[in-house]
Amino acid sequence: MRPTNQGTKTHLSLILWTLGLIAIGGAIGSLTKPEISTWYSTLNRSTLTPPNYLFPIAWTILYGIIGACGWLIWRPQAFTKLSVIKTLYVAQLILNWSWTPLFFHYHLTGLALVVLGAMDILVSVLICLAYRKIRAASLLMIPYLSWILFATYLSFYIWQYN
Repeated sequence: MRPTNQGTKTHLSLILWTLGLIAIGGAIGSLTKPEISTWYSTLNRSTLTPPNYLFPIAWTILYGIIGACGWLIWRPQAFTKLSVIKTLYVAQLILNWSWTPLFFHYHLTGLALVVLGAMDILVSVLICLAYRKIRAASLLMIPYLSWILFATYLSFYIWQYN
């Protein structure tokens, strides 16, 4: 059975959402490279801090998940009255993208911690609100929430001990 033109467009839009978020995240993440071996390496960090090579791997996967969730939320077949869910999605994404420059470029560890706390709240609310209408998006966001909660702990440690 051949895929329909609509099915091809649907798959293409999912791929574009996913690759788009991965590309944006990668571009923002590339800004951290000079700071990893200089400023970041001098910080007191938790013993639970993963090795540096793990962060781009984790974020590539997470941005893929975030992209798939965005596609689920904005696809034409999605439920009506998703304006709150869409607003939460965009807001957490803006905060996500702002964290890297705040932390790594400007070294504003306290403000970066506040941003992570806000992300934790927004993503938690997004998961809860999306569960009834777009369960797949809700469930897909759980690994992302888990990672940013862990990132909040790591950032708190850096803020507290540096």
